[in-house]
Amino acid sequence: MILANITFGTLRGRNRDELEDAVETYLALLSKGGQICGERFLTWTKGRLNAHVLLAAPQAMSQKSHTEWGRKNLAQIITLFGREPVLKILDDDAGKTSSGWRGAPSLYLFTNFIDWYSPVCRGDGKRPVPLFALPVTDRIKEGLYGWQREYRALDRIWMESGSLEKQAYRQLAGPLSDLSEEGRRLCREVEDATGVPTFYYLMRYWARSVGEEDRPCPGCGKAWRRPGDRTGKGFHDFDFSCDPCRLVSHVGKSVEGARLARIGEYVPPKPSSRKRKS
Repeated sequence: MILANITFGTLRGRNRDELEDAVETYLALLSKGGQICGERFLTWTKGRLNAHVLLAAPQAMSQKSHTEWGRKNLAQIITLFGREPVLKILDDDAGKTSSGWRGAPSLYLFTNFIDWYSPVCRGDGKRPVPLFALPVTDRIKEGLYGWQREYRALDRIWMESGSLEKQAYRQLAGPLSDLSEEGRRLCREVEDATGVPTFYYLMRYWARSVGEEDRPCPGCGKAWRRPGDRTGKGFHDFDFSCDPCRLVSHVGKSVEGARLARIGEYVPPKPSSRKRKS
């Protein structure tokens, strides 16, 4: 992410709250389009309204990077302030903060409660791909943004180990949870648009006391353990990968509680109880 300042302009006889609300709406659209990330702050400096933001990439504020809704809202901002916003990048290493999807051997969807980067990650360990750089519709970009917000909220609940810890973990670790189903759907959309195999990362914390390395794919029940010792490898070098299900995961970390290790494991389909007609 790149620290930057956006200067919008002066009051020009307008109401201060009106201008701040308009800028907040515009910045919210930039967030949903994957152009800016994380916290943002509005300030008035020498009579000019400024926003301090974190850009996803140096070119994030270009017209091409805007969604259709963002471009329409930008036109309203220009009308209100009588000029285009002026961007000033404050980060010395701006050119080293992101990468594209082209050339990636694979992509995977992952985030966590302290992560502000794009959830679309490269399978070779390079920096995440900004949402605005993906050749997907504005609807899919907003869907990815919404999925990330929900995942981060559930991950925070799980990390805080409160009364909803197990419920949150089921959403994060289960391949058929509402969160995972939506994430896997978005993965298919990204893969259709880019042609790059796109996987969904399943969290795994609680582990079997015996046979954790041999557990089957939670999606299809087939073997999905990758060969070789992955000790000390990067996060992207997953212990498990299933190409047909487009799922990846790691070996669990904690063997406390055998029942908890069942969360997120393969459940064979129940046989049909309907009788055949004679």
